Amino acid sequence: MTILEEPSIGAERGDTGGRRRIIGTSQLRKEDDRLLRGDGRFTDDVEPARVLYMAVARCPYPHARVAHVDTSAAAALAGVEHVLTPTDVRRCTEPLTVLRPVPGAPRLPYYALAQDVATHEGQPVVSVVANSRHVAEDALELLDITYEPLPHVVDVLAALEPDAPVLHPSVLDSNLLAANSDGSGDPDSRFAQADVVVEGRFRINRVTALPMETRGVVAEWRPGARELTVHCSSQVPHLIRKELAEILRLGESEIRAVASDVGGGFGLKLGVFPEDVLACLHAIALRRPVKWSEDRGEHFRGSTHARESVHDYRIAADATGRILAMTNVYATDIGGWNSPFGSAQLSSVVFNGPYKVDDGYTERRVTLTNKTPIGAYRGYGQPEVNFAYERLMDQLARRLNLDPVELRARNMVTSQDMPWRNPTGAVYDSGDYERCLRMAADAVDWAGHRARGRAPRADGRLVGIGFSSFVERTGYASARFLARRGSMFGAHESVTLRANRSGGIDVYTGVSTMGQSGETAFAQVVADVFGTDYDAIRVHAGDTATSPLNTGAFASRTMIAASGALRAAAEQLAAKTRRIAAWRLDASVDDVEIIGSAVRVRTDHSRAVPLATVYTTAITGQGMPPEEEPGLEATAHFEPSDAAYSFGTAAAQVAVDSQTGEFDIERFVMVHDGGTIVNPTVVDGQVRGGLAQGFGAALTEELRYDADSGQLVNGSMMDYFVPTAADLPRVELRHTTVPSPVTPFGVRGVGEVGTIPPGAAVANAVCDALADFGVELSALPITPEAVWNALAGQTTSRGTELTPTPSGLPDGGIEY
Repeated sequence: MTILEEPSIGAERGDTGGRRRIIGTSQLRKEDDRLLRGDGRFTDDVEPARVLYMAVARCPYPHARVAHVDTSAAAALAGVEHVLTPTDVRRCTEPLTVLRPVPGAPRLPYYALAQDVATHEGQPVVSVVANSRHVAEDALELLDITYEPLPHVVDVLAALEPDAPVLHPSVLDSNLLAANSDGSGDPDSRFAQADVVVEGRFRINRVTALPMETRGVVAEWRPGARELTVHCSSQVPHLIRKELAEILRLGESEIRAVASDVGGGFGLKLGVFPEDVLACLHAIALRRPVKWSEDRGEHFRGSTHARESVHDYRIAADATGRILAMTNVYATDIGGWNSPFGSAQLSSVVFNGPYKVDDGYTERRVTLTNKTPIGAYRGYGQPEVNFAYERLMDQLARRLNLDPVELRARNMVTSQDMPWRNPTGAVYDSGDYERCLRMAADAVDWAGHRARGRAPRADGRLVGIGFSSFVERTGYASARFLARRGSMFGAHESVTLRANRSGGIDVYTGVSTMGQSGETAFAQVVADVFGTDYDAIRVHAGDTATSPLNTGAFASRTMIAASGALRAAAEQLAAKTRRIAAWRLDASVDDVEIIGSAVRVRTDHSRAVPLATVYTTAITGQGMPPEEEPGLEATAHFEPSDAAYSFGTAAAQVAVDSQTGEFDIERFVMVHDGGTIVNPTVVDGQVRGGLAQGFGAALTEELRYDADSGQLVNGSMMDYFVPTAADLPRVELRHTTVPSPVTPFGVRGVGEVGTIPPGAAVANAVCDALADFGVELSALPITPEAVWNALAGQTTSRGTELTPTPSGLPDGGIEY
């Protein structure tokens, strides 16, 4: 990875003296030693004494009335300890809570077990606990459940038709949960004035996050202490605690949530799922620990899905290619219920991407279907809308006979424009968007490609290059911003730093470790600000009993919010450390500095005291300055004032067989700006990981439902084609560094950025290669079959021979 500019943080933090900078360096990850040795502690590793095991009976239909439930035979099976029915759950709990409600949507009474009607295949109906998972699974076969199938709908547009079966008739008279619109200016007038209008309907596929560790929960109730301890694979242990308290009718002080190591989250593990509630109910009733680990079949039908949406997108421009207006009206599938995080909203927030548009409009139509609920997933609305606007940017360039790179550059928000507010209110903080675009174009020799034309290579294949420019909102603007949208969580982050007698600093955070390198980055910030060694910092993560209240790891927000809290706490700790040391050294506080494992006098390095000695002095309270209180720890909270926007451009080069539609990605260049970089190796890994998931969604992954039966037809690892490392193209990463003016140290989020551009970049490259055939792709995933079908749509009356259309656009294709 190339870092083109050094992170500029010296001015903000002041002179570091002789200390070695730790922010901006590739320190070894704190997490790797235990994980590579196999010593990580995941939820399935938790095995309390006398633990019991849970299995869940799930509805086999997409939409059915639960007419009758008889559990007597299952309860009588040897080894079965407890059975929960829908009636039990309704009596003992409140409906599942929603952390991010859809604005304007009514609350749907979603319980941990389906009540009268199940609205998707895989919805839990009965839960059984036994002395082994095998016995619990056997007991499921003895359940007598009578279902009365109801009409179903699994297509998001069909669900909005007047004759579609309504999923929740007691609450809604249609399947439109809510419609949310936003915008500014007068886009209708701008469209009327435009010299050219391009528009299209873009279909985004339904996918799943597929973490290596599936969901899991171990619940243990201690009645004497009235304490429910819940080990869970979660990105948000403090929010899990909040939700469980509300659902189970307990006080938060009676619940401890622990998420030690988490084997991947990607947005999937946000909030409470039905199985979490069921395990707790069993544990409370039995006074014994209860454990549930999701298998892959359950994952495909019980964990939240993501992405599926249909976008009707329009761009108006003048004859020079200057964009006058953009609009996006889209239906987003939320499935049978509103999950804790529900429908993505970022397709509206950044609908215009990096382009300067003053007149724009967006409308989100959140739609219910008889499918597994939709939840958050890495990128959360941004890959979807990027595919739509970037495909239309290339179509606009072809329509006007303009270079697509120059068209993009002409319309990008410039650094002089910033801070700039887009039509839906997003404030782009800073950046040099065109620089990333030019770097990507130069890296793939775009000028040479244009000069060579589209003649087939010696192997008969056609070469195309496509671009995708993007912005990514990272973090949240403030708690006020979230409150206006009804979100049940804050924008701040909190940490506690505590010195110990060994000369180290313990960092306590509620942010669980899920592969995002939080322990490493947190330690680097503390070590850098405090002045001690990186190895002296130990991070304790994911336990609500030891960490201050916080929000969690999602939305590329963790470092944006946590770095402010870490800095404030480290500065408080360092200030007191210097005061104690100065007292012991008989020196002025201004004359001492923390270097590594000691505090020394700046002008006389022979006068020094070990940090362990200073810490012991504070902890015991012996030998303290008279005005100081004993103890050496600090808790700090930080709420960012604004969101930061990452940005960049990806370029893909493909070779396409115009007879079969098969194609190879021969080069993929990603130029990205994440602001000040805390750890270059971690950033490299985060971007590459995001790209891997972006390629999967762009090229191979799609959860498909049969329209007639309503069944998920590829809900297994045999049928859901997630790419392996061997399937991914080689990626060339380049980074620029423009520090954000609205975040501590100038950082921007980097966790989701890689998911955004692959779909549009690859589609644009394929369409560039096949431009003489008038091929335009408007749906994900992009498969050879999809390309072949697009080519076949251009066949002449002579049959299979393909003839380029003079206009470069398909007859009867997109209307302008």
